[in-house]
Amino acid sequence: MQRGQPLRSGLIGEIQEFFGNRVTAVRAIILCRLEGNVFVAWLIRLPLLIISLVLSPILAFGLAFVYTIIDLAVGASTSFPAEATYVPTFYVPTHQYSRYFHVLLLMTLGTIFGGIHCAGWNLPFPTHVEQKLWHAASLAVTIIPIGVVPFSFTIVFIVRSLFAIFKSRPDFDETMRRTLVFSLLAYASARLLLLALALTLLRHLPESAFIAVDWTKFFPHL
Repeated sequence: MQRGQPLRSGLIGEIQEFFGNRVTAVRAIILCRLEGNVFVAWLIRLPLLIISLVLSPILAFGLAFVYTIIDLAVGASTSFPAEATYVPTFYVPTHQYSRYFHVLLLMTLGTIFGGIHCAGWNLPFPTHVEQKLWHAASLAVTIIPIGVVPFSFTIVFIVRSLFAIFKSRPDFDETMRRTLVFSLLAYASARLLLLALALTLLRHLPESAFIAVDWTKFFPHL
């Protein structure tokens, strides 16, 4: 990808590469063509690969969302063609702040966004199941942005311990990348669940929602 191009421009290629690599790895494990411990490949790698393939549509949505935010806030799209007749929607000029500052800002805003949904913890819900789903999704959206890094290192430590038991060498970069991918899947799933609940809960509104507000009592008027 050329410097200054939006990250979203390479999204389709990355999704195709992700899907192709997983399918190839699954085929290699089933045909016993992978080097290394067969037990680890069948009981650890194969289930994770299958789950990632099943959840690939949610992953694509999550990547599109994250790449859009990065293009908007981090400044990945810093230029546009000279012959362009308008400024691109997600154009961000070069700034003096470090990229780490913007990443920290996005994590903070993500946590605040989840906290807003947690504010409805004790609100009335039509069913107990919908209330628990709202609780789980709100907690996920709140915790994942600030917990993905320590969670990734924890998973790497656990995987390293398991591979040590079976006397095999893990790929730390691949393990970290897979952990981040599954964290992204969980975050995107929680966001979609919150959106679905927000729409379905419209079927059962409290009586106070249908009361017309007399705004003239709250604002000065002539």
